[in-house]
Amino acid sequence: MKALEDLAVYDDADFYDQEFAARTHDIPFFLAQAVQAGGPILEVACGTGRITLPIARTGAEITGLDIMPSMLARARQRAEHEELPIEWLEQDCRDIRSDRRFALVFSATNAMQHLHDLDSVVAFLTSARNVLRPGGTLILDVFNPDMAKLCRLPESPHHHKSVVDKDGARLDVQATTHYDAAAQVLRFTLDYLRDGVCVRTKKVSMRCFFPEELLALCRLAGLDVAQRYGDYDRSPFTSTSPKQLLLCRSRPASGQFGDPPSAPDMHPS
Repeated sequence: MKALEDLAVYDDADFYDQEFAARTHDIPFFLAQAVQAGGPILEVACGTGRITLPIARTGAEITGLDIMPSMLARARQRAEHEELPIEWLEQDCRDIRSDRRFALVFSATNAMQHLHDLDSVVAFLTSARNVLRPGGTLILDVFNPDMAKLCRLPESPHHHKSVVDKDGARLDVQATTHYDAAAQVLRFTLDYLRDGVCVRTKKVSMRCFFPEELLALCRLAGLDVAQRYGDYDRSPFTSTSPKQLLLCRSRPASGQFGDPPSAPDMHPS
């Protein structure tokens, strides 16, 4: 498996919280799934608890897993402040270790797209499947590749978004992208500009998963896709959907890892 790239963007947990403080539109979707599952729940790549904490506030039993100590330290601090009983695991998602079996495992906000090679993707999916309860659900959340965006020229930076820093100053985020079609990796350079002056730069690389490819990868890892949405409003998935939200369940043992399904009875008595 390849080493994970660009994890340094998650070193500054305080800035991460500031940058994504206004991102709340996805939380109701995961809250509803958590309530339906009942628990226990595992969030993979939980970061500073942006989604983990709201789920815990409902009384659900939830565990947060992340590879970054800085993010988990911030998440623990926030949970302790609210006296929320959350278990935190510092682990690589490609090797999830837990004696518990979860009714719901989910990876939100494109986190899976930090896995660039086939071995890493299958290791994660298999590891997540292995900690599911019978009948449990794994939710995957990745963006749906937009060819117009993938074809942007590296010499053509564009406005990506605006955020507010700890001093209340507006930062305009300028993105330069390059799509490596052979590796299916979209590479971003993000420059954070205050009054036109760059005060911070991030480099992020995201593996692009095309729709049929993602279904095949799930099947390879012993997962059946029970439902597929195109956004957090549960709209049907189409070619123009911004998201791919897959609700997966573990396939019965006889059908895992490419074993053919049992043939139908063509000669009923």
